[in-house]
Amino acid sequence: MLKMIIADDEPKVALLIRNLIDWDGLGIELAGVAKNGDEALDLIRLHDPDVVVTDIRMPAKSGLELISEAKEIKPSLEFVIISGYKHFDYAYSAIKFGVSDYLLKPVNQDELNSTLKKVMGRVLSRESALDGQEQARQIETDIRRGKRLGLFDMARDRESIALSGLTTEALNRDYCYHFTDGCCYRFLVLKIDGAYSEIYSEGLQVFTEKIIEMYMKALSPLCSDIEMVFSDSKANILLGFPAANKQALHDALKDVFDDVRIDNNIFPSAVFTMTGGVIAESPGGLRDSLRSAEWALHERLLIGAGSFYENLPERESAGGAGAVTNSASKELAKAMDVMDPGAAGRALSEASELMSGLSGLTGSDVMKYARNVYDEWLILCQRYDPAFSDPEKQRSEFARRIGILPSAAEVCTCLGNTVMDSFKTIIESLGQISGRPVSNAKQYIKEHFSDNITISDIAEKEGFNVSYFSTLFKKETGQTFSEYLTGVRVDEAKRLLKETNLSVPLVCEAVGYSDTKHFTATFRKTTGIKPGEYRKLYSWGR
Repeated sequence: MLKMIIADDEPKVALLIRNLIDWDGLGIELAGVAKNGDEALDLIRLHDPDVVVTDIRMPAKSGLELISEAKEIKPSLEFVIISGYKHFDYAYSAIKFGVSDYLLKPVNQDELNSTLKKVMGRVLSRESALDGQEQARQIETDIRRGKRLGLFDMARDRESIALSGLTTEALNRDYCYHFTDGCCYRFLVLKIDGAYSEIYSEGLQVFTEKIIEMYMKALSPLCSDIEMVFSDSKANILLGFPAANKQALHDALKDVFDDVRIDNNIFPSAVFTMTGGVIAESPGGLRDSLRSAEWALHERLLIGAGSFYENLPERESAGGAGAVTNSASKELAKAMDVMDPGAAGRALSEASELMSGLSGLTGSDVMKYARNVYDEWLILCQRYDPAFSDPEKQRSEFARRIGILPSAAEVCTCLGNTVMDSFKTIIESLGQISGRPVSNAKQYIKEHFSDNITISDIAEKEGFNVSYFSTLFKKETGQTFSEYLTGVRVDEAKRLLKETNLSVPLVCEAVGYSDTKHFTATFRKTTGIKPGEYRKLYSWGR
């Protein structure tokens, strides 16, 4: 029989807990009751219990100190803490120490025994080897669970036609559900936004397990079947229910959503949002239901997180969102080319303002913008920094960070901060605290290519002798100074020939050449054709 210790400085509370527990039903025996943390430690050393139920606040040695020291004695020891609403910070800290679960005062008998049953199940599965039959049952359970969740994947796959024409009978058979004939189907999404250090902490699993219990308890009486699964801070929920229960289920969803927000005493910064997809009258509508729920979830970035949204009409992507993304990516490339973090920051700030001002902007547009710009940034990092590694890990981490932000402004700010942090890291890794001399030279050339500039002028400006700077420039760019300057001038000449009606002599002068003959020869050597011929090639349809 498993053993338990109760620790609480209030004798009446300890007695209440003792009387509420179903000792025989759970297969537990009481090994002792402690009035404080020191007594509890003595009992743990003496009796080697399997679980400790403890108050979070006690004199002499608090529940947190008890948990920390007891884990050193027996790392596998399970703890269930009892906390009051005013002790949120203590409850959150306790989760970090590996607490199995938490209960709020006043303690509810059903919740207490349900929690202990779950904890004891973990103890038994850990301490006793499964026999062949138990292993077979566990494998069968895992297979059934995998099939049920496979329906979620099928609903996400927009290319698949497997759901088209699928009957309830076939759905139940192939995916291990128990939906009734003629029932309605609906996907919902529950999202937890908040501080990264809170959301991605040891307490997340404990908290999400409790949320699932609350939803199952509230919705099961109204549904023929329910499936709910968390991935990090987002839960996908599938409901199958009789059409007659639509209103009652709607009310139950609102109530349980409110209960989750009220009962949250682990993550003080958490903001909860729930979105409901369209109600489907057949399995064929499951894809539309999930898509509309996911789309509505992104809309919280614009209309505000913290509410239950349903039946939000889907909108097309805002015109111009792609252009803002492309422009931001190009400006980042320019900034990286001359190692100018300030230019990168300004480019992203301007892009953020442009995005926010787009007519018809959607939450999906915001997320797509952030992800695409960051993807382009990672490509630049790999190109310019030989030491840069593991872009997939960086991409995944960025997705996790923006995934728990409740507003478009915060997503754009996160993008800017992430880019700037990695930009500074690249500069430091290359030994360029204030920018490379060659990067400064390239920037100077792009700004003054129409002037009569020489490598001597730039070398002096950067504090190097001409010979050394010429070698450095060739090493960094793969070109001599003259070749690089010519390339910049010819690129600008091509632009002017394509986009303006300036004569060839005026183009020649605009890009820094005083001799048209020399300009023509240089242009032809670089492009293979004369300036006039180049213009003719690009004049059709202009």
